[in-house]
Amino acid sequence: MNTSVCFVYPWATFGGCERILLNRVMAFKEHLPDLRVDFLFLSDGGGLKDFQAALKAYQLTEVARTVTALDGSYDLVSLIDCPQFLDEIAGRQQKYIVECHTAYTNNRKYLAQLRTSETIIVTPSQHFSAQIRREFSLSGERVRELRNFVPWDLPSATQFQRIQLPEWGARPILFFGRMDHLKDPIALLDAFCLLNKQHRDEYLLLLCGPQTTEIDISQALSARKLLDSTVVLPPIPFPSAQALLQAVANRGGLFVSPSQGESFGLSAAEAICTPLPVVLSDIEAHQALVAPYQAQFTYPQGNPKALAERIHHLARHQEASHAALLTLRQQFSAESFMYDWQSLLKHLET
Repeated sequence: MNTSVCFVYPWATFGGCERILLNRVMAFKEHLPDLRVDFLFLSDGGGLKDFQAALKAYQLTEVARTVTALDGSYDLVSLIDCPQFLDEIAGRQQKYIVECHTAYTNNRKYLAQLRTSETIIVTPSQHFSAQIRREFSLSGERVRELRNFVPWDLPSATQFQRIQLPEWGARPILFFGRMDHLKDPIALLDAFCLLNKQHRDEYLLLLCGPQTTEIDISQALSARKLLDSTVVLPPIPFPSAQALLQAVANRGGLFVSPSQGESFGLSAAEAICTPLPVVLSDIEAHQALVAPYQAQFTYPQGNPKALAERIHHLARHQEASHAALLTLRQQFSAESFMYDWQSLLKHLET
C-alpha cells in the first residue's frame, strides 16, 4: 500500500491540521518518494491558496496536489474529522480510516455514530488515543496513532524564509494559535497584566493567529490597557510559521500556550523544535510534550499568577532550558511518524 493516498478535510484554513498535512508530505517525499498524495478540502476556509502555495514553496508538487473530488481508487483514504463525508465514502469500494484530531468535544461526537465497528480511528498522539478509548469505550486495536511531528530534521523543511522583527526593547511573548475560548488567550492577557505591573516595559505581547467571534481581542486588550504593549498579527502563510518562531527566539522571546485542551499541541512542539522556550498549561497533552521536564515548562492551567511567574522565571533562565529543548525535540522527528505510518499500513493489511 505505497502508491496513492488521499486526505480529506472539511475546510482549508491556516490551522494546525493543514501544517500537519504539509509535514506529512515532506516525510513521504523523503522516505516514500513513490507515494502520491492528494488533498481534498470540502470547502475553502480562506487557506486553500496558501496551502497550494506552500506545496510549491516546499517543492512538494511532484508528489502532492489538491483535488476537488476523489480521483479514482486510492490505496487509502483518510477522513480527518470529516463526518459529512462518511456517507460518500461508504458508497465506494474504498479502504479508509477516520482520523480524529479535534480537541473540541462536540466536534468529535460523530465517532459514536460510525457505521461499522471495524472502522479504524487514528489520533495524533498516544495520550489522545487513550482519551478517545475512554470517551467512546473503544478497544485498543480499534484506535491507532499517527503521531504528529515537526520536520526539523528533513531537507525539504530547511528554512528558506526569514522574518526580521522590529528592534523592540522588550522581550516578545508569543501566542500562536486560534483566538477562541479553548486556546484561551484571555488567560495570557490576565497574566500579562501582572507582568506589566511588576516588570514594566520588559515584555511585549505578540498575538498571531485567526480571530474568532468568541473573543473580541481588541476589546479585551483595551479593557486591560494592553494596547500599547501588544502587537496583533493576522494568520501568516504556512512557510512563515517556523520563521516567526525563529525570529522570536532570536529576540530572546518565549512561546506561551494557556490552552484548555489539545489533541497534541503542534504549535508548542514547533516552538520546542526551534528551539524556543515554552510556557504551557499543565493539561495532559502539554505534559506529554515536555515530559520529564514538566516542572520547568508548565504551570497550573487557569492560574494567571503562576503563568506570569513561569514566564519571568524562564526569561531569566533561558540557557538552562536550551539543553532540555534539544533533548525534547528528538521525539518529534519525521522518523517517529514514518514508524507509525508503516505500522498502521501493516495493521490495515491483516
